[in-house]
Amino acid sequence: MRRLFIMLLLSAGLLHAEPAPPLRVAVIGGMTMSGMWQQVAAAFEAAHGIPVNVVVSGPKSELDAYCREHAVDLVTMHASDTITDLAADGLFERLTPWTRNAQMLLGHRSDPAGLTGARNLQEALAKLGASEAPFLLHASGGTFEVFNALRTKQGWRMPPGQLRFTPAKRGFLRETAEMKGYTLYGVIPFLMQKQHHPQILGFYFDDPALMRPYLAAIGSEGQLGAARHARAKALLRFLTSPQAQDIVKDFRIDGHPGYPVFYPITPQPRS
Repeated sequence: MRRLFIMLLLSAGLLHAEPAPPLRVAVIGGMTMSGMWQQVAAAFEAAHGIPVNVVVSGPKSELDAYCREHAVDLVTMHASDTITDLAADGLFERLTPWTRNAQMLLGHRSDPAGLTGARNLQEALAKLGASEAPFLLHASGGTFEVFNALRTKQGWRMPPGQLRFTPAKRGFLRETAEMKGYTLYGVIPFLMQKQHHPQILGFYFDDPALMRPYLAAIGSEGQLGAARHARAKALLRFLTSPQAQDIVKDFRIDGHPGYPVFYPITPQPRS
């Protein structure tokens, strides 16, 4: 009888167990703005029964400030000194690459370098170098990173007189249009018109030299406690799972079915 009573108590406890509290995540703005993160989080919750709440989303600086003042279970942003410093300071651990995004070439509608119809990035860069069209670099760490990759991975060189620099983070599309030149900008913000100019066209090329990786990291066990740390690890593992990587591979921004905006970390076979 006593054994039966204990079993009944255990069963009652299981039936009335509190659901796992939501994981608190800090997510770079492009992932939430595009809607990709929401799809990944919904798939994780369906698979594991653990809800996920975005507690902050925006540029790296905002994520960094929030994560230093609040306990966060998982953070994800572009690979950068920002996320590396969060780990170096003991707040996060297990830095894990899990997806990439890309930048694209933008240019004046008149297309003075003749990029329209270029078959690949190499041909487009050759046309840019052979033209006299100015090329504008704006104040963005990601843009500098991609520009350097084009120089080192593609061997791209432009005459110094064609290169221009602006410290502006906004309004540089207007400058590009006024000089009838070209620039680099992220595929996601361009398609979603985060910055827009009616005289600017996008030239999209699927090339690794234009891509940038994202990292994810989880809060340290000392910050989270054992139970939350275990649930955060489950989310981190899920990000690199075939299910999540398929979401990354197939995701498209509404109205732009022909433009991949996120890329899996390894090629995933299509069904």
